[in-house]
Amino acid sequence: MKLIDNAKQWWRMLVIQVAAVWAAVITVWPLLTEAQRTDMLALIGIPPEWLGGVTAAVMFLTLVAARIKAQPALHPKDEQ
Repeated sequence: MKLIDNAKQWWRMLVIQVAAVWAAVITVWPLLTEAQRTDMLALIGIPPEWLGGVTAAVMFLTLVAARIKAQPALHPKDEQ
């Protein structure tokens, strides 16, 4: 398997950091009480029946944005 040239810098990549945040959210959500979940959804204005669709769309868009964002700190000056 061939890896990207800067695979050793995986921890600095924005897409990895965004994926870690989403993994934490997905892990913690079921641990909240029903009242906490309802209050959080009301706070951000999402009806409970929309949760799956809105979450999927936001997750997809944030991961795509993190992936396509230029990250000059990952590339040495001689490569640019």
